[in-house]
Amino acid sequence: MKKSAFLRTATSAALCLTLTTGAVMPKEALAWDWLSAGLAVFQVGAQYAYLNKQVNYLDNKGRDDYMGQIKDKYGVNSDPTANAMLARIMTRLSDAVALTDDSIVKKPYNYFVNNDKSFNAFCTLGHNMSVNIGAFTKLNYNEDELAFVIAHEMGHGQKNHPAAGVKKALPLSLLSALYASQNPNNASVIGATLVNAVGTAKLVTKPMESQADNLAFDYATRAGYNVGGGAALWQHILEQNGSKSSGFAEIFNDHPSSISRRDNYSKKITQWSGNNVKVNAETGQITVAGKPFYTPAKTSTMSPQEQAFFIAGNLSAVYHNGSQHEAVWTNSENTLLVGEQPIMSFDGVADSGSVETRLRDILSNSKLAKAVSASDKTTVKETNKKENRKLSADDAKKTINSDKKIVKADESAKSETGPMTMRQKVEAYYAGQK
Repeated sequence: MKKSAFLRTATSAALCLTLTTGAVMPKEALAWDWLSAGLAVFQVGAQYAYLNKQVNYLDNKGRDDYMGQIKDKYGVNSDPTANAMLARIMTRLSDAVALTDDSIVKKPYNYFVNNDKSFNAFCTLGHNMSVNIGAFTKLNYNEDELAFVIAHEMGHGQKNHPAAGVKKALPLSLLSALYASQNPNNASVIGATLVNAVGTAKLVTKPMESQADNLAFDYATRAGYNVGGGAALWQHILEQNGSKSSGFAEIFNDHPSSISRRDNYSKKITQWSGNNVKVNAETGQITVAGKPFYTPAKTSTMSPQEQAFFIAGNLSAVYHNGSQHEAVWTNSENTLLVGEQPIMSFDGVADSGSVETRLRDILSNSKLAKAVSASDKTTVKETNKKENRKLSADDAKKTINSDKKIVKADESAKSETGPMTMRQKVEAYYAGQK
């Protein structure tokens, strides 16, 4: 906390103590008692220093004990499908985060599926994360959409938003009592208080939410999830809640709206494609290289718009990877592809032949729809940097060095058994530092 901001907070807290207790300023006092006020400010400053010490403990050495408190509060769900999916998502996202932020190597995430049937997930102190079983069921176990939910929470974790939010959530009266007692178990008391606040809007702000959304796109796309997953997720939430504020949307009722978040992710699909792929959020129509391509029909599990964002995400990958001039074809599993990139399933699509022909014509006849150039990719990266990380020169240098270490470690630790696990990456990372 900056010194000026701290002084403002401490002074406000001192005023609160002064006006509520009456101990510092008697009723008949007509002049400000600067000595008493100074002592109150000093006391509050000491209390916040004490809080920082306890929070640092919960965020590091005591994080496993704190995770135990969270599990006791919410319960651990044993759904095998949900647990396997969460483990898979966390492994892929952790690998993606480690490419640019080595702090995850030193403090990997603890995570579990909890019993709450509402639509939510949260990340709190100590990189402790939990996903409600309700998030899995309400998203129909869609891994791409769940990956964006979880990547969003990891964005909070990587930027230490939970620790910053503690000061907002912890009542001053409780802080004062804890400081006065100096009880060695106060970290547990603070942890118990925070357990009741995790998963609510009390710990995060609008800027934090926006930053976590943008980081989620970076993490999820690096992990190989569908570029359109974020827009599809928020489209799903919009359709579930409509104009009402309930469930997952209620948690963020003072944060970016569901519509603005969907539109933010939709713009990223277009950016990723070099401005070649767009989705009409009202109709679900997908345009490619400025020409109408396809409008999905409603299915039993997805609206036209939600499907459109997934299809557009796959088409965006085609342009981003420079493979739009490769063959357009349908495989034996009834899936439309461009080269090796799957675009959409033709199951239930009556005019699949004409859809394939239309895409082939658009890609073959539009010579202006060229591969995303290196300069375009740089532009996208620079935009993401401004929105998400605002890296300083030192941060950028650290990121480059981190990338080099991880690449070196990856090369030295490859085996014939397949891709490295997160544990192997951690071990390889430390080996690369020697």
